[in-house]
Amino acid sequence: MSENEMNDPSFGELMDVIRKYEDAENSQQTLFLDEETYLRIIEFYMDNREFKRANGVVENALEQYQYSCELWVKKAELLAEQNKYDASLAALESAENLDKTEIAIYLLRSDIYLSQGRHDEALDVIAQGLPLADDPDDLCDLYLEQADIYEDMGLYAEVLESLRDCLKSNTENEEGLNRLWFCTELTEQYEDSRAFHKMIVDENPYNHRAWFNLGHAYAGLKQYDESIEALEFAVAIDDSYDLAYEMMGDVYFDQKNFAKALECYHDSIRSGKPNKETLCKVAESYSQLKDYHKARGYFRKALAIDPNYDEAFFLVGETYRAEGNYAKAVEAYERAAKISPENVDYLNALGDACIMNDEVDGAILVFERVLTLSPNIKQHYINLATAHYGMENFRQCFDILTEASEKFDNPADIWYIKFVFYNQIGNKNEALVSLQKGLLTSFEEHNLIFEMDERLANDETVLAIIEQFRP
Repeated sequence: MSENEMNDPSFGELMDVIRKYEDAENSQQTLFLDEETYLRIIEFYMDNREFKRANGVVENALEQYQYSCELWVKKAELLAEQNKYDASLAALESAENLDKTEIAIYLLRSDIYLSQGRHDEALDVIAQGLPLADDPDDLCDLYLEQADIYEDMGLYAEVLESLRDCLKSNTENEEGLNRLWFCTELTEQYEDSRAFHKMIVDENPYNHRAWFNLGHAYAGLKQYDESIEALEFAVAIDDSYDLAYEMMGDVYFDQKNFAKALECYHDSIRSGKPNKETLCKVAESYSQLKDYHKARGYFRKALAIDPNYDEAFFLVGETYRAEGNYAKAVEAYERAAKISPENVDYLNALGDACIMNDEVDGAILVFERVLTLSPNIKQHYINLATAHYGMENFRQCFDILTEASEKFDNPADIWYIKFVFYNQIGNKNEALVSLQKGLLTSFEEHNLIFEMDERLANDETVLAIIEQFRP
């Protein structure tokens, strides 16, 4: 039971009735209550997972009100909560015999079929319920259930259609609006979303959630000025709309206007309960402004909410790396990798930081781990080979590069790297062979050797060989 319900003055009255009911039950007396009170008692026990007590109340209530469709539906809900689906469906039949127009029957029956993977039957039930619903809220509930079924089937075009049908019934349905923007994000159907929500705000210009969805659609279309304008309408209607402030911050961030992004993210935090994701966005904005100390302060606030927030540790490492404090970067990356030990991005960053911190032996261990986790990325071989080269483990270095050249198509970069390494250790013959193989494989990539060793740009022998292979 929610805190708001517990603060409701009627909650105390309910608890008094429950105590009287339990006292009567313990003394084997019969207590006569109205239907609504029975339903509230059953709900209380269901909310607290006291199914045995709830079962007893349902049976007692139905002895007194055997023709109550609502009580039969409640019994069906209780049975479904206990995964007693056949008994639940039987109770729904009893309810339907009493009132075929009760929409809760169709919603629960469909939900049971959905939980059993009986999608076609679930959709048929919704189709039966739709003509009976004359209340906009009932229509919304049916279309939202239909969206659930299609989502479980992976039919997202149909999910979008169901959500739009829901909102055509009630353009202010909160769940429908929230799910529609999320599904739009998933399917990237931004143009359709823009047209649909433009229609809604034209009819109801005070629908702040529709303005939010419109702003989201414009952002997806990279129409940033229009997105900001729509989101500003959303917060003008509801100045505590934290999601709108946050999305506005995202739009400004994408435009690299980090100062404005910060303003919006701070407004989001002031308007709602601070969450780790928004705090990280604040921190990243400060990072982009090169205020790394303040950035780390907000990353730590995010970590105070979730001490296992691996991305925050990783981003802390990025700030230290940007400052050239590689020892601290290593510590932060290690924390991230410890929480998420198979995240290759974290491990690669850790390996690079180890090299920068003169911990090349540690980098080798890290890059070996990366190669084990992700053996089909050429760069992972290069990273490990380079680390071995730094430790003067030349045999291991060239063995790894040779393995990569045999494993991957178009290994020109591997040959160019081998050329530079062989050249630097004075093995001119192998260097020449590697350079020629690189030039034959992809002449266009030969500038890699100058990036690795600027001195080669003035090496006349090397330049002459390159000219010989020029297409």
